[in-house]
Amino acid sequence: MSDIPTPSPSPAPALERALSWLSALPVALIVTLTFADVLGRYLLSSPVRGSMEIIEFAMALVVFTALPLVTLQRGHVSVSLIDNLFTGKGRYIKRMLCDAVSALALGLLSWRLCLQSMDDLQTRAATVVLGLPNAALSLTLTFFAGLSTVVVLMHLFQTCRAFGSHE
Repeated sequence: MSDIPTPSPSPAPALERALSWLSALPVALIVTLTFADVLGRYLLSSPVRGSMEIIEFAMALVVFTALPLVTLQRGHVSVSLIDNLFTGKGRYIKRMLCDAVSALALGLLSWRLCLQSMDDLQTRAATVVLGLPNAALSLTLTFFAGLSTVVVLMHLFQTCRAFGSHE
């Protein structure tokens, strides 16, 4: 295991609770809408109009609302093939490098989503059936990707601070 101190349960319990609820909402919407669509389709011969568009939006929201939560909990999938090669300060350096690469990747994702949002706003892109504005979704995804970037930067800062005080 790692000898790097990790903050107790959560460094931001209110944020964690809010993100948990936010990521549960689109899942509940998908379940409810799928149930109503199947019921309407087979019992009433009338499916829910635009259900696939709403479910597609909700699926993107599931991923991106959970992203900062998983990042906050350091719950991303990781492979520990080389963990035993690092000891002492080496573990801090490895974690700082991993956090820096994660921050770079999430920052790049946030930037690209922001560009997509601006394009969606300019072109007023919308879904075909319901006319849902794509900009609303891409702006929301941009926000959550940006929040994830901030969270991983907080982790990087905490690790750097712990590295500096490690004897």
